[in-house]
Amino acid sequence: DPTKRINVFPIADGDTGANMKVCLKLPTRNLLLDPDDNILAVASNMAADVLLNGQGNSGTILSHFFVSLAEEIRALAKDQLSIDEFASCLVNTGDKMSGAVPNPVEGTLLSVSRDACLKLKEAGHFETLHDFLQAWHAHAQKELRKTPDQLIVDGVKVLEKAGVVDSGAAGFVYCVEGMWLAAQGKLPEATDVNLFKTVKMSADEDASMPNVDHTVTDSKYQFCTEAVVLLKDGVTKDQVMETIHQCTNSNCSCPLGDSVACVGAPAKEGGDMVKIHIHTNNPQEFFDKLQPFSRDPVFKKEKVEDMFVMREQMHGDTIVDLSDAKFSIMGMCEMTLPPLEKSQDLFTLPVFMVPSSTQEPIDIRFSTDAETTAVLNQQRHKSTAIRYTTASSNPMQMKIELLSALAKGKPVLVLIFSKDKRVSVFGQNVLKAIAMLEPEQQAMIKVLCHGWGFYEAAFLMEAMKFAKEGKTIDEAYEACDDFASRTFGFVNFVSSQTVQKLLAWRPGLFPSGFQVKDGGFTAFGIPAMVREGDSIIPVEARAGKLMNVLGSGDSLEASFDMEVKRLKDSLKPGQKLGQVLVQCVGRPDYGHNFIQKLKGAGVEIVGNPIVYNAGFMAVAMSSWGEMTFLYRIIG
Repeated sequence: DPTKRINVFPIADGDTGANMKVCLKLPTRNLLLDPDDNILAVASNMAADVLLNGQGNSGTILSHFFVSLAEEIRALAKDQLSIDEFASCLVNTGDKMSGAVPNPVEGTLLSVSRDACLKLKEAGHFETLHDFLQAWHAHAQKELRKTPDQLIVDGVKVLEKAGVVDSGAAGFVYCVEGMWLAAQGKLPEATDVNLFKTVKMSADEDASMPNVDHTVTDSKYQFCTEAVVLLKDGVTKDQVMETIHQCTNSNCSCPLGDSVACVGAPAKEGGDMVKIHIHTNNPQEFFDKLQPFSRDPVFKKEKVEDMFVMREQMHGDTIVDLSDAKFSIMGMCEMTLPPLEKSQDLFTLPVFMVPSSTQEPIDIRFSTDAETTAVLNQQRHKSTAIRYTTASSNPMQMKIELLSALAKGKPVLVLIFSKDKRVSVFGQNVLKAIAMLEPEQQAMIKVLCHGWGFYEAAFLMEAMKFAKEGKTIDEAYEACDDFASRTFGFVNFVSSQTVQKLLAWRPGLFPSGFQVKDGGFTAFGIPAMVREGDSIIPVEARAGKLMNVLGSGDSLEASFDMEVKRLKDSLKPGQKLGQVLVQCVGRPDYGHNFIQKLKGAGVEIVGNPIVYNAGFMAVAMSSWGEMTFLYRIIG
């Protein structure tokens, strides 16, 4: 996606293309699945869907464009429009574009979409759809070429300095170009519903991108944050915007954030809804300011992304080179590792999620962050929540992955969490797959059973460290086994919603009479200690410790404070925490908050903690706002 590579403003986090694609993918798919000859119905449905699905600064502004277009179409009150009438709607839409943000910036998606639409007024009459789209596309391209000269930040023409045009504006031009090409019959596949699936940039596309300076801009705010709010009766978009403007304008001594964008539209369930986007260091304060306007205690949608991680993922050295390692690694890699710890030399065993609505397995190795966020938000509402279950791949599927790893000609270290089929058939299927191989192939495989459930990322990273250092598979095995046995620790903060589900499903996992308060959080984990001798928990007994109750708090904050004190009091003099991983379900800001509480309490952490959003597995295993803290005791 070229728009990701040229993304430098307001921060080079590389999400422009993805955000614009997410904004349009599902809405377009819905239009194809439920076609309608009435342009009023089409425009209204499109407006509601883009508002809900658009994300990020670019996605929110793009959704504002389609929502404004729908408003203009509704104002004509016609089932069908002539080409000139549709063009006039676009002209009026251009007039409305500046309303998406409190402080419009020239040389961006907003100004290019605005001016490209306004230029249509000069053309007058259009004979054909082709003529209209060709003119619109030409205007859009012309405006796009102006962006390097127009976008000025602190006196610097940042796009010109980086050698690019604005990425969001380029994405808008691609949209117009797609309409133009489709009208000429040059995109016959555009009406294929199956086209609207996740795609990845090919190596050729990546190699063809220009050399871009991504350091021309920076942000003092860490989290790209947004909410879709179903408004109370009588509440308007302007009222919401005024509240946010009061805490983000230049007169504030401590602004809540910047890059504010807002769009409102009628909700499909009735009434009005509004989406607000912001870059901030305090997502919770932002959500708290919106809560009084919401008709429901839970927003229609929330999203919090760590832009610093996204920037590093896009432009930093994110691929771990294991090509010279003496062994390969296999396990639940893509599903559990942080986004900055990926390698083409890691092999992921398939695990599937099965939604009750379709019963069609989803291979979660290929799920995206946007898809995970969307489903997690759906699960927060009774009207849209469905049941998801996990399903292991079968031995033949695992054999195929094993053969791929063995094809490198190196031994393979395979990580599993249990060999007991009463815990999971996953480990059993791995062993059956190995038994299907030739004896000489079996001899090249070493299986490590760590016993700690889905907390495998900690042991995968330990194995990767040894592989990068050129150590042998036996050395890596011994180190990972020792880590799992003696110094590994975890705390899993689980909401009352999830605990109640677990109590109904497996009451035997909990102490007799165990109860949890609504809205509270329970901390599960093991004592923070270096285990020696009899205190070492046997592998087969570790699954039973995954739901060991450490304590409960009336809120997540209370549970955080409780566990910070417990960890501090448990560590002996000279002991520290290291190899810290914090897996968050939708709210990475919670993870950073917990780390700051630990440091504030005097708990020393070696190295940089890695805080990241959990993957699609969280849909079945967790609820929004939960968090898992993995660590190693050092010293």
